[in-house]
Amino acid sequence: MTHYSHIPMVRILLPVLAGIIFFTYIEHFLSLRIILVVLLAFLASGIVIYKYLLSRFHLGFVYGLNVMLLLFFAGYVLAQSRYELRNPSHFSHHTTEASMLHIRLIEPVAEKTNSFQVVGRVTHIISENGVQVVSGKIILWLEKSPEAQSLQYGDVIMVENHYQETREPQNPNSFNYKHFLSRQNIFHQSYRRTGEWYPTGRNEGNRIVSSAHTMRQKALETLEANNIKGRDFAVASALLLGYREYLDEDLQREFAGAGAMHILCVSGLHVGIIFLALNVMFGFLTRLRGGKYMKTVVIIALIWFYAAITGFAPSVMRASTMFSFVAVGQTFRRSTNIYNTLAASALMLVMINPFIVSRIGFQLSYIAVISIVSLQPLFYKQLYFKNKILDHGWGIITVSLAAQLGTGPMALFYFNQFPNYFLLTNLIVIPLTGLIIKGGLLLFFSAPVAFVSQYFGIVLSWIVWTLHTAVRMIEGLPGSTANSLVIGFHDKLLIFILISVAGLVWMKKQKKLVLLLMVGLLLLSTSFSTRHFVNQNRKQLVVYHVPNGTAVDIFHQGNCYFYGCENVLNNPGTILFNVRDHRLKSGFRASEPILLSMEEWEDQKLFVRNGFINVAGHSARIIDGQLELPSQRFFPDTLDHLIIRGNPRWSLSNLMDVLPARTIVFDNSNHLRHHRRWKEECDSLGINCWSVALQGAYVYNFDNKQKSRLISWSANR
Repeated sequence: MTHYSHIPMVRILLPVLAGIIFFTYIEHFLSLRIILVVLLAFLASGIVIYKYLLSRFHLGFVYGLNVMLLLFFAGYVLAQSRYELRNPSHFSHHTTEASMLHIRLIEPVAEKTNSFQVVGRVTHIISENGVQVVSGKIILWLEKSPEAQSLQYGDVIMVENHYQETREPQNPNSFNYKHFLSRQNIFHQSYRRTGEWYPTGRNEGNRIVSSAHTMRQKALETLEANNIKGRDFAVASALLLGYREYLDEDLQREFAGAGAMHILCVSGLHVGIIFLALNVMFGFLTRLRGGKYMKTVVIIALIWFYAAITGFAPSVMRASTMFSFVAVGQTFRRSTNIYNTLAASALMLVMINPFIVSRIGFQLSYIAVISIVSLQPLFYKQLYFKNKILDHGWGIITVSLAAQLGTGPMALFYFNQFPNYFLLTNLIVIPLTGLIIKGGLLLFFSAPVAFVSQYFGIVLSWIVWTLHTAVRMIEGLPGSTANSLVIGFHDKLLIFILISVAGLVWMKKQKKLVLLLMVGLLLLSTSFSTRHFVNQNRKQLVVYHVPNGTAVDIFHQGNCYFYGCENVLNNPGTILFNVRDHRLKSGFRASEPILLSMEEWEDQKLFVRNGFINVAGHSARIIDGQLELPSQRFFPDTLDHLIIRGNPRWSLSNLMDVLPARTIVFDNSNHLRHHRRWKEECDSLGINCWSVALQGAYVYNFDNKQKSRLISWSANR
């Protein structure tokens, strides 16, 4: 018997996950013939090894390797089979210009700043040739109107078949929304004005899911009807129901900075609190004959009832599945292992949706639980308190520390920040979260009796206010958040390995493990030093893709020089969404870059004079469309980069006569029709050009003396 024979589900899950992850990165499709040949080869070799060679030649490891490869291949095939774009029935393979798309909404309508977002499944294509059954998801942005706002889950709408593929990220190191949507099997999008779509049916979705969304809406109305208003309502609706539409940017910043963002997404913490409360509440059933089975059924049923109240949010589905398996495992605790139970729940989820492995929530949920199960007992037994309050506080600290050790590297990798006061935050918010969840459930169940629910509403509102006030105070403390922390994928893996080795050193006290830990720390510090060296010597020009504006960064030996038009400078959100990520990945840590004036600027690394920029031996000019062209050439040398903004009316040939350049860049402040016309003109004149609107951000590395294509540095995050 092997050392890992007690966790068979873990041994099954890991190669299946590896196969799924491998597919998500290469997306190479195998034909049915290859699948059958490989499958038969694995099965045949496994049978031969097991029946004829295993006992004679001690080839157990070969047999095990063969099984792992078979499971890896099974995970790969599972992911391939669920990749809807390659399905012959996908609507993108069948649409014609004279057809209509019949779309059923599969998610509630989400209100955005300028539109309503709906996600739908295309079920039919209607054309002159008849009706064709198809499949595939599409994301629509509908112009704001009462008709769009009234749409519900399960409604059916008709739209013309004009749509576009989701776009690659238009700026370096920016969030890859195309990649994010593709992991949800969404590959196409469209914007529709009022009158370009019309409803044809109501409530044609899954009845259970539809009922769940109705229950969540009634729960939201119950909160509002019981005097939970404003920002308290936003916090309560997110914490109790996973409904985050009312959370503004300030609220999210406060909770993220304090390290309490996890409580605003109904997940393992919330379902775990309910699970523990139900365990205590129905503990008396175990005294009855067959009571432990009855208790398990009741707990699982109530957990999933709570999931229904939240509208079956994905995070709640994950947590409910996980704790359902834990409940079953507790019932048969003599023959179960917690890691086996967690692996079984994860395997069930990936069988339903293999691409769930790419969801940040899925990764954080399981890593947090595994960290708590593995590390919390080690921390907890280091101190003993007779006082129950102190012991409870120590328990919260050890749980928080264990969870943070697991999720910390993930948070650094995905969000580039770390909450320094997470222990203080969790000491306060975890007990309050437990009270809010229990109080919220009491409020929902007492809603039919108005005078009773009113009192629960008053108490709940006070607790939510206390929680929000505490979070705001912690976030306001000096140094509450370590920002601009950037680690790579390999750094994340190395940190996980170091944490695991450190745990083994603590338990086993072996010198070899200490040496391994030191080697790992050396590798990590080398990685950080190398990145710092590269960033400090970065010399780069970037013209960003920003909405209707100009944003230019020049990186030179650790400094960042920025030029932006008034629209960009007055809109911090534009910088945050389009520019910030590349600055972080380029090693720029300062809160504000050096703002360039096009009149005159000079330091040891860069100078600007009369609109001309010189940096690292390269010349550039940002020229506004309102500029009147002189009658003769007014710069003696040929510019390396000429950036045109503001919809000029002069022709490029006239511009080249007075201001010749090796490369012309058209930024996004110019109208799209100008981009198309100028590109044609440049092609006819043999001028090298770059359209930010059509090609994405322009990146030029001064050292390499070459443009960088967008596709080469887009981050698949």
